[in-house]
Amino acid sequence: MEQDPSIIAELAPPAAEGLSEKKSHVWLLLTLATVFLLALPSLRYPIGRDQATHCVIATGLLKGKQMYRDLWDNRPPGIYYLYMPLVSIFGRVMWMIGVVDVLYLVVIGFFIFRFTKRYLGAPAGLMAAVLYTLWHEHGDYESAAQPETFIVLLVFIADYLLMRKDRGTVLRHAAAGVLFGAVFWIKYNAGLFLVPGFFLPYLDTTRLDAKPWRLSLTLPWKTWFKRVAVLSAGFMATVVLPLGYFWLNGVWRAFVQVQLVVLPRYAAMILERKPEYGVWALSTISINLRPWVEASVAIALAVAWWRRELGRLAPIFLLALTGFLVTTSQLRFNSYYFETCLPFVAMICAYVPVALWAEFRVFSTKLRRRKMTLARVLLWVAFANIVYFPLPRLALTWIQQAQGFFAWVHNPEQSYEHYWWPEKVEHLRSQLRVIRYIKTYAGANDQIFVWGTAPLIYYLADKEPPNRFVTNLALISAWGPESWRQELVRDLEHSPPRFIIVARHDAIYGITYTPLDSAQYLREYPGLARILQDDYQEVRPGRNFLIYRLRPAGRASS
Repeated sequence: MEQDPSIIAELAPPAAEGLSEKKSHVWLLLTLATVFLLALPSLRYPIGRDQATHCVIATGLLKGKQMYRDLWDNRPPGIYYLYMPLVSIFGRVMWMIGVVDVLYLVVIGFFIFRFTKRYLGAPAGLMAAVLYTLWHEHGDYESAAQPETFIVLLVFIADYLLMRKDRGTVLRHAAAGVLFGAVFWIKYNAGLFLVPGFFLPYLDTTRLDAKPWRLSLTLPWKTWFKRVAVLSAGFMATVVLPLGYFWLNGVWRAFVQVQLVVLPRYAAMILERKPEYGVWALSTISINLRPWVEASVAIALAVAWWRRELGRLAPIFLLALTGFLVTTSQLRFNSYYFETCLPFVAMICAYVPVALWAEFRVFSTKLRRRKMTLARVLLWVAFANIVYFPLPRLALTWIQQAQGFFAWVHNPEQSYEHYWWPEKVEHLRSQLRVIRYIKTYAGANDQIFVWGTAPLIYYLADKEPPNRFVTNLALISAWGPESWRQELVRDLEHSPPRFIIVARHDAIYGITYTPLDSAQYLREYPGLARILQDDYQEVRPGRNFLIYRLRPAGRASS
């Protein structure tokens, strides 16, 4: 059906320069206020297993310890250095992660609005920021302050620097390169975001909707090469300098073993242990992205092609695709991994109602001119149903979170102990009881050792691990070397802690590839079992944690 050009010119959504650029600040303030209100329930978040690991390691780094040599985890080092200012500012409080998440959502909401407005207009910017906030909140505390959230934030800041048109081109490109380098050190595969950084700020996509279609740069090739060279130099400097730091500080050998030997073994093991990996991967991706979101992306592309607006959607789609590749290249698909693409997917989904609104107005105007009142009413009923479809689930999730927030305001400690959506293996209530016990019965100089995956006990009890293994994941895993288990036994024999906490019901098969929990694994670990039997006595049994104390005749705690 052909459209009346005069109607299209009158009713089509404004170009990316803005729906009344003079009012853009009003849209921005409305966006930030809405995002803040939606994000407020995040304040009730407890510190999860991943975040507690980051906190414990960051605290150790602040005290002069070295990554991998003195503090073990299998992730790249960047996230721990980002946590250092956080633990310095907030200290050992449970609500730290919630505050960080609220601040993150407001800042990322600003960048989502600015980026979306550039291509799709201010209303789409508002909807994209709100939609992403609701998606992120759906992930609860598991998605808060994770490496992926820092990655997308740094990518947005880098792209913001690259797309500015003011002075300081060389400095801005060098700084953007440093940010992309930081992204690499948070997760190595996230370095893929550098690729769209080479082209996106200079790509002219307006001819994508022409016949024949083509892509071109908005500046001469020589100038482009110079800017890309500066961007690459900033990236490479940020990648190389930490390697030199590891070498000079005696960490190189530990870094190579953990990151270049053991980490690839861990990454590849999922392919060995899942013969149906392809089917599992496709189904898990669909569950995390949700079918209606996948359908919305397809609809957005179809609508953009029909409206000849692919040029406006292409830059956003390029970043969404890059974020998706960053996620899938990890071979595992934890829900928070998709944070690297969700902000851009939210922009694409926000395009659908904006474009459909314009099209429905076109048809409504035609029906009004033909005096087809009933058809016009039914048309808007259909539009309302399209817009309404994803809202109930998102609204219900936020209402539940708001109820949890009010419970937290009324009694924070009780809300943590009876948290509504805890991760099964974390046993928050039991952890908090153990923490209270340690604070009561352990002296200021007494060490504790947690045999399990509960680093929150170290952090909130203000205790440091007596060895480099903050959790025991590497020690009970199929991919962990036997030499590490021997290392732990030597450390505990040399410097026995006053208390040893043994976790139960904490098996994470998808990481360790053993069905045994920490307590059960002692049968496979005679060295540690012998230490517990000979030198310790059980002082506090529990369903999820057993507490052992060094016998009076045992060796003194260091």
